[in-house]
Amino acid sequence: MAKTRAPAKPRQVRESAFMSAKWDEICKGRTFRTQDIPALTLLVQWYAVVERCISDMDVGDGLPQVAYENKMGDVKAVPMIQTMKQASAEIRQLNKQLGIVDGADVGGGGADAGKDSVLRLVSQSRKQRAAR
Repeated sequence: MAKTRAPAKPRQVRESAFMSAKWDEICKGRTFRTQDIPALTLLVQWYAVVERCISDMDVGDGLPQVAYENKMGDVKAVPMIQTMKQASAEIRQLNKQLGIVDGADVGGGGADAGKDSVLRLVSQSRKQRAAR
């Protein structure tokens, strides 16, 4: 089986600045097989889904919109929350399938240091947007 440090990015990954950067981040310091390209592609697409949900929930006041009122007057959770939960589960499963272990305690930050949780992704995305 062919192994490579940074497998060739598929066209749809190359054409997205976010997915291309995420691909580079994931592949940095890791070795993947050519056969891993479809799973890596799905992984960066799920990260893009999370990023889109975060963006769609942003109402500009520093806090995400988490609920809305429908035409009947019922208060409902925004659908992006459920989508992010699904994306988070898919990301965890693909990480496991690809042998990506994010639980290493390199910086002494505790048991959860280095793990990509939806909360951590939301926080990072907000910091990046605030910096722009």
